[in-house]
Amino acid sequence: MKKSLGLLCLMFLSSTAHAGYSISAGFGKNFTNSVQTEENLKIELENDSHFTVSLDRTIDNARYGFFYSATELDMKDQANKQVEMQYLLFQSAVEVPLTDHIVGFVGAQIGANHVSTDFADSDTFFTSGLYGGAEYLFSDQARIYVETRWLATIVNNASNISCTLPASENEQCLWHFDGDVLNQFQTNIGFSYRF
Repeated sequence: MKKSLGLLCLMFLSSTAHAGYSISAGFGKNFTNSVQTEENLKIELENDSHFTVSLDRTIDNARYGFFYSATELDMKDQANKQVEMQYLLFQSAVEVPLTDHIVGFVGAQIGANHVSTDFADSDTFFTSGLYGGAEYLFSDQARIYVETRWLATIVNNASNISCTLPASENEQCLWHFDGDVLNQFQTNIGFSYRF
C-alpha cells in the first residue's frame, strides 16, 4: 500500500514538473482615447507607461491564463488629477511557429479594470479585448516577446433599452444603449520563462 501511494505521488510530481506553464513580465506604453461623460465633459488621459505580469498554462500551440497590468495616468488639462488602472483578465491565445526561433501569437481576453482616482470613488468595470505579437526563443524555456493589446472598458455600465412596438411591418423595434467605451492600446516588450 505504501509503495503504491509513493508511486502515485511520484507520478503526480513528475507530471506536474513536466506540465507546461509560463510566467511573463514586461513593460510598455499606453495609448488611450478620450471618454465623454453624461454631462458632455470630455475626459482625456495622457499616454504613459505601465507594467504587465501574466501566468499561463501552455498546451500544444496554445496557452491560457491570467494577465495583470497596472498604470497611473494623468488627465490632460487637469492639474494634479490622476487615474490609476489595474487590469485583471483571463486570456487565451493560439501560437503559430514563424521560423525556428520565432513564434507568433494572437488571442482574446476578458475580465475587469479597476479604476481609481484621486478625485472620485473607485469602481470596477467590465473589460475585453484582443492581442497579438511574437516571441523570440533563446531556448525552449527563455523567450523575449513584443505584443500589442487592445483593451475596451465599458466605463458607464448603465444601459437603457427602449423599444416601441412597431405600428406597421415597415417599422422596427430599436435598442438604445447609454454607455461609453474607453479604448486603450498597449505596446509591450518583456521576458517569458516556461517550466
